[in-house]
Amino acid sequence: MGKRAPSAPAAPDPAATAAAQGQMNKETAIAQTRLNQVDEYTPYGDSLFTPTGEEVDGIQRFRRDTTLNPEQQAIVDQQTAVSGSLNTLAGDQLGRVSESLSDPYGYQGLPAAPEADAAARQQAIDAMYGQYQSRLDPQFQQQQTALETRLANQGIGVGSDAYNQAMESFGRTRNDAYQSAQNQAIGAGGAEQTRLFGLQGNARERGIQEYERQRNAPLNEVSALMSGTQIQNPTFSPTPPASIAPTDYTGLVNNQYLGQMNAYNQRVGSNNAAMGGLFGLAGSIGGGLAGGPFGAAAGKAIFSDIRVKQNISKVGTLDNGLPVYSFQYKWGGPQQIGLMAQDVEHVHPEAVSEDARGIKMVDYSEAVL
Repeated sequence: MGKRAPSAPAAPDPAATAAAQGQMNKETAIAQTRLNQVDEYTPYGDSLFTPTGEEVDGIQRFRRDTTLNPEQQAIVDQQTAVSGSLNTLAGDQLGRVSESLSDPYGYQGLPAAPEADAAARQQAIDAMYGQYQSRLDPQFQQQQTALETRLANQGIGVGSDAYNQAMESFGRTRNDAYQSAQNQAIGAGGAEQTRLFGLQGNARERGIQEYERQRNAPLNEVSALMSGTQIQNPTFSPTPPASIAPTDYTGLVNNQYLGQMNAYNQRVGSNNAAMGGLFGLAGSIGGGLAGGPFGAAAGKAIFSDIRVKQNISKVGTLDNGLPVYSFQYKWGGPQQIGLMAQDVEHVHPEAVSEDARGIKMVDYSEAVL
């Protein structure tokens, strides 16, 4: 039996496609890992990848073994010994750290925080004003005596207007001098208070710093011992990584399916067109048979036996492989286009039948599928 009609391609199985893509990704990862497992040989030693004999999910596992030359190994051993000694010494110092940190944290016994001292400020003011006064008193006493003598020599008597005016002017000058001295003393007192406040603050800050230093000294010593000597291993230059792009199997499957669908759609379209053309052709052929010596074929079947045709010439091929011919019937009539029953028998034998005389006929609705 021949193929009756194009069949649509089966859609890809998502599970199978995903499984195949996962396997390809896995194989790509394995290959990429193998490419990056490059053994290294240097003046300091060797770094080699060795199979462990174990498998995980079917994948061979490797380990990296680094072997130093005797000189480098001796250096590493010395560093390890020194580091171990320092760690032991640091462990011995942990008792001091515990003892230091067990004391409650506080600033008891340190210099008090600075405060404004009004009594000290007043004492400074009084002291400074006393110094000014000790210089001003004899100065103005002398000036007053000289003024009185000058007024007497000028004949200006005590109690006169001129005398009173002169003495009032002298009094204002003296009062201004003492007021200026008092203002300066107040300023000096404020400056002294600021100086004392700063001294107290500095003393407390130094006390806090000393307290912090003593409290943290054991911990700092242990930290210095722990970090004093670090083991330095020779380094190997990493090999530039190799990269392999994974195969897009899912994309390939989808593209293949799309191509198959396009071909299927084209075949369906071609078959539909061929069927329409040949159905029309069959009608025209059937109309030309009525006057023949065999009469009209029965039903949809058309005389297509090569024995009743002449002037035969191939003009094309259907999608199903059947050749199409140009011909005339031996009993006359116009040139026709159609199939040969002998060809159709090989592709669609169900479309071929015979009349009572053994003349082969073709049902075109079956033959063009």
